[in-house]
Amino acid sequence: MAERVTIEAAPRSVVGKQVKHLRREGRLPANVYGRGLPSRAIEIDAREFARTIKSAGLRAMIELRVTGEPNPRYVILRGIARAHGTGEPIHVDFFQVDPERPITANVPLRLVGEAPAVRDLAGTLLPGIEIVSVRCRPLDIPDTIPVDIAPLKSFDSVLTVGDIVPPPGVEILTDPSVVVASVAKPRIRGQRGG
Repeated sequence: MAERVTIEAAPRSVVGKQVKHLRREGRLPANVYGRGLPSRAIEIDAREFARTIKSAGLRAMIELRVTGEPNPRYVILRGIARAHGTGEPIHVDFFQVDPERPITANVPLRLVGEAPAVRDLAGTLLPGIEIVSVRCRPLDIPDTIPVDIAPLKSFDSVLTVGDIVPPPGVEILTDPSVVVASVAKPRIRGQRGG
């Protein structure tokens, strides 16, 4: 399961052009919304947000704790507006998910172990796809899905998406026939004639 990160937030009453005062104080204006939920204006600490996103990544599941609300909101980052398009964040949109309702997400694959065809036959490991599409509850989204490459014993061996064993509660949606990894034969250096 993906490690959840927490961001503290406060309700925001400052809107429109007045938000520049918030930014000067190190606060980042944001909105949180979801299916069937009204949009709520909030503010978060700009430094805390930058640190969190740097360590957890843009696809992290975030536990948003809004002052005055009894329960945390489980959100994913939906959008970041940046100064001049590429600068510091100036506004953030969070999408609140229902923790019990499955969603679709992309999860990176992580090749683990050792392939005998590489170790014993001097082959070259050829990674295929790096990401698979999965369906699961938001709190069950894994950071990565490990794929053991030990079955790659010969140059004819191929690992496909269908060979991946997903974590409990996670369904892989990517076509099972898609190649995840294979091993290429070593190149034979030809002699040059003169």
